[in-house]
Amino acid sequence: MSIPSIINHFNELRVLVIGDIMLDRYIWGRVQRISPEAPVPVLKVSGENLSPGGAANVAVNLKSLGAQVELFGIIGRDYEGEKLIDQLKQIDIDSKGIIYDLERQTTTKTRLIAESQHIARVDREETFPISNDLKKKLINLFKKSVEEQIPHGIIISDYTKGTINKDLSIEIIRFANEKGIFVVVDPKGMDFSKYKGANVLTPNQREAEEMCGFPIEDEDTLKKAVENLIKETDADGVLITRGKRGISFSARGSDVKTIPSNAKEVFDVTGAGDTVISTFTLAFLSSNSWEDSIKIANQAAGIVVSRIGTATVTQGDLLDYFGNEKYSLSSKMPSRELLSSTISRLREKGEKIVFTNGCFDIFHIGHLKLLKEAKKLGDVLVVGINNDDSVRRLKGEGRPLISENDRAHIIAALDCVDYIVLFKEDNPAELIEILKPDILVKGSDYTPDKVIGREFVESYGGRVCIIPIVEGISTTYLVNKIKNGI
Repeated sequence: MSIPSIINHFNELRVLVIGDIMLDRYIWGRVQRISPEAPVPVLKVSGENLSPGGAANVAVNLKSLGAQVELFGIIGRDYEGEKLIDQLKQIDIDSKGIIYDLERQTTTKTRLIAESQHIARVDREETFPISNDLKKKLINLFKKSVEEQIPHGIIISDYTKGTINKDLSIEIIRFANEKGIFVVVDPKGMDFSKYKGANVLTPNQREAEEMCGFPIEDEDTLKKAVENLIKETDADGVLITRGKRGISFSARGSDVKTIPSNAKEVFDVTGAGDTVISTFTLAFLSSNSWEDSIKIANQAAGIVVSRIGTATVTQGDLLDYFGNEKYSLSSKMPSRELLSSTISRLREKGEKIVFTNGCFDIFHIGHLKLLKEAKKLGDVLVVGINNDDSVRRLKGEGRPLISENDRAHIIAALDCVDYIVLFKEDNPAELIEILKPDILVKGSDYTPDKVIGREFVESYGGRVCIIPIVEGISTTYLVNKIKNGI
């Protein structure tokens, strides 16, 4: 699946968010003098605005990206709480899961900004745990929503303001596991057991260091931190946001990788973590691909930190970036290792994997019809392409006419093709053994007994499918026709 296809799929997803709900207040102005009463700047106010923060900002990001969202949490019965509810209603976020707590005020973070620079922040908050009665009420509301319509994913947004206590977190994750719902957690604190059973954790580097008890200073300590987080929580994987360094991530049993930050200029990091968890969750639910999901989340974070205030990202923002032609190949042609793990996860979800291969030197109508018919046989189509050296050995000097990079770009442009892999061997036998496709496809210029990989695929219950070719059309025919000037 291409990255634009992943992003376009966001509209079909429904995600529930539970966590610490906040209100962000921004007071804007200019500083032209220092106070005579103390050595502090005097902010001459020119404007003020409010926006949802914390778990509410996660919900806003999901909504902005096109998903259906429900938000669950606690606020105070006060001016700030009412303003927050009004804001959520304006953007059509379901807030029936929000409960008023008469014993606390709505968590509010007020930022004073002189032009584009923060000069101070004022916090109004209570951090004591919610009462047992409120906890039970919140869990019951959450479970009722799940029972009415099973969501695709759940995000737990923990800012240690009292909502996500250990009992609530464990109960939500246990319930989600029973229902087979994907759970992503933005964690805080040092109690790993609080999040045991979640699928993915998304701490920033400071949070990861606090949880693990040591600084992340190099690749070795980064690897150790990721391993600790996965081991202690039994998570499928971890992503760590690292500011200018980008995002480091690892699925269980895989190497730690880092994708550098895409931010061109950083104005405000407020809410960047909320954007990452929202975008990653939707991308992973759409694709089951770690690398593609991190790429999308990383770009989303780069967008929000270049904007002032609690900013959000839209599908349009991401499509403007990933819709560029230069990403069509990279998103469809991961490494063999990553492709193998991605295919395994897709198969676990019940997706049927189809594989075919060829040189595709001078792409023609016969190739197009073969690939379109192959895709109809399953859910995911993987195409193996002989690299230049392999084609030369098979076809002789002077071939290929089209370079492997250009051939890969042509195949990547087809909507029916989900993944591409170049292979240097003379035949795709090794590749087939790595991917273990459910269906192996060749054109009718082959008989089943001549198809490379047939015996291996049939040994585990897969099958070979022969698709009729377009008679009279082949690359060799076209090459001869060009040489003869016909």
